Amino acid sequence: MKNSILSTAALVVVLVGAPIPLVDAGVSAPVVKNSTECAGCQTFDCTCTSSCACAADGHNYFPHAPSGVMGDHIHRKGGLMASYRYMLMSMQRNYDGDSQISDAAAQNGYMGSAAEMDMQMHMLGVMYAPSDKLTLMLMSAYKENSMLNNMMGNRTKMRSSGWGDATFSAYYGLYKKQASSAHVGLGLSAPTGSIDERMSNGARMGYPMQLGSGTWDLKPSLTWLGQSGDWSYGSQVSAVLHLDENDNGYTLGDSAMLTGWLNRRINQWSAVSIRLTGSSWANVDGRDDQMPVIPMGPLAGQPVAGAVDPDARGGSRLDLSLGLSLWDTETGARFAVEAGAPVYQNLDGPQLGTEWFLSAGVQIAW
Repeated sequence: MKNSILSTAALVVVLVGAPIPLVDAGVSAPVVKNSTECAGCQTFDCTCTSSCACAADGHNYFPHAPSGVMGDHIHRKGGLMASYRYMLMSMQRNYDGDSQISDAAAQNGYMGSAAEMDMQMHMLGVMYAPSDKLTLMLMSAYKENSMLNNMMGNRTKMRSSGWGDATFSAYYGLYKKQASSAHVGLGLSAPTGSIDERMSNGARMGYPMQLGSGTWDLKPSLTWLGQSGDWSYGSQVSAVLHLDENDNGYTLGDSAMLTGWLNRRINQWSAVSIRLTGSSWANVDGRDDQMPVIPMGPLAGQPVAGAVDPDARGGSRLDLSLGLSLWDTETGARFAVEAGAPVYQNLDGPQLGTEWFLSAGVQIAW
């Protein structure tokens, strides 16, 4: 799996690493009202926003990342943004390594297997910038999960829903030039989501059906943005680091992601995008002893299915996605949608593979 992770990272670096000019991570595109009064204020480098007439009265979302990227920009001092995102991931067919396997193979060593799963999230966020360099963000999500299981010849469906973990993040600008910018981010996720979702028989549902991690988590990131004419582009590296064991005796595996994107402007209020994302995540450390196990026989005490097996949760994936962004420069409103699918996945199976995913959202900036 290490080789696949390195290959994934190399592909994304090739996509985003070309030495081309770079753009401002801020939301608003300043409108120069008086070039004499504010000669130093450029389209993507308004260093005088606090004291001159070029202070923003328009919003340009063209430099922003596609809908599925979080923490992709910072704001100017006093900037405020509210956002809603809907995200859906559909998982079908079991994998072991990079190969699809049959339902029968997925049940080898178990009593059953997952057949398919849908994960939905309704994400609410607010961002505020106390200074030109620093932007703060608070975000949480309402989750809806459903899983169809094959268990000893019968198919059953289970569901879980509720609020997930809440994250407070800070993003700090490292530099900003006329056509380039970069910022670093650090988030702290609080264990507000449930890790006690249960089936009708009282046993706890598998790890992917729980709503939170049950731990305090760090979420560092580094984002780079650029623009040249009608093209904008960027990349982001990020991670999720779980700091301790939760109350149910386990720690979710840490994860890392590298993503790069390219936007093409259609006109002054719309753009299309393409994005490549490589991600890797580890198996669960520890075990929830209230998740179901095989009750008898030579495998007694072993997990009843891959979804409750802590050693069948890790993997890596390379995704390709396409997006569309529409915005209104006067009101500060933006609608963006992005959809994609894996081009490669290597999973510690048996584990459900991702079939496709979708992200759509609305942002309003002031």
